[in-house]
Amino acid sequence: MSLEAIGLALVSALRPTGFAAVFALLSAQRPARLLAAYVIVGFAWSCAVGLLVVSVLHGVGIRTGSSTAYAVIELIGGGAALGFAAGIGAGKLPRERESPVSDSRLVRRLRDPSPSVAAGAGVATHLPGLFYLLGLNAIAAGDPELVVGMVDVVAFNAIWFTIPAAALVLSVRRPEAARRA
Repeated sequence: MSLEAIGLALVSALRPTGFAAVFALLSAQRPARLLAAYVIVGFAWSCAVGLLVVSVLHGVGIRTGSSTAYAVIELIGGGAALGFAAGIGAGKLPRERESPVSDSRLVRRLRDPSPSVAAGAGVATHLPGLFYLLGLNAIAAGDPELVVGMVDVVAFNAIWFTIPAAALVLSVRRPEAARRA
């Protein structure tokens, strides 16, 4: 696997959604069981997507535009984003108001998640993002043999899942330390 793919896997491992899910699962009543579902299903999902992209599609074909129209669109979008951020920062635009959270069925399920909810979170927090797709492109760019490409995708995902896997090991070996963390 290339250094570029390894770097992208490390960046993917630091996604905030993964940290939030691991933190939430560690605070549950039985974190080891939930983290196991999260890691197993999420890992299988992301490996399946990665194997599909690398072996069948040979990358995702990210293209950049070079036309004047494309440049103007990017400038307008960037300017709008900066203006929006400045408006919120200056207090000119209203921020999201907090509303009282009712004890809906969804809120109750998230407070005490089941293994199926944890498995769904494993998939939801490991949907292919930009860094993942770039990593797959880095793997596919070398035009690897099928087995080498598969090993690279599994290795990429193993790096991506280091934090949840470490939390799982910690919750099995030292449950009290995991709960404090």
